[in-house]
Amino acid sequence: MELPDEFKKVIADTFYDKELKIMTTEKEQVRDDEGCIIETKKDIVKEIITGNFQYSTLEKVQQEYGKEMVAECIVTCEDMQATVNDILVYLDKEYEIKAIIPYDSHKTILLHKVGGLDE
Repeated sequence: MELPDEFKKVIADTFYDKELKIMTTEKEQVRDDEGCIIETKKDIVKEIITGNFQYSTLEKVQQEYGKEMVAECIVTCEDMQATVNDILVYLDKEYEIKAIIPYDSHKTILLHKVGGLDE
């Protein structure tokens, strides 16, 4: 069943109240003064989205989404351009996107905190 756009907007206006930044790494090869090729990396903002951010447990993520992965945070949002392995930034903390699950009215993003759980 396809949900009407008006209903999707009501959901977004009600629940998607957190600003989330999607980052990606851009790689570039440059030649230095001595002629060596050096690869540089630069983090760039891919997009800024609004969504609902929630902490979860590994067990809950695996049980509810059937994913055997390390993920302890969940974001629900409208359509976005993020891909697996992009970085999502929320409250100055970085989370790696481990999976994106599409639904009729939204997408669910499963995240793992960069640097581990105890940072």
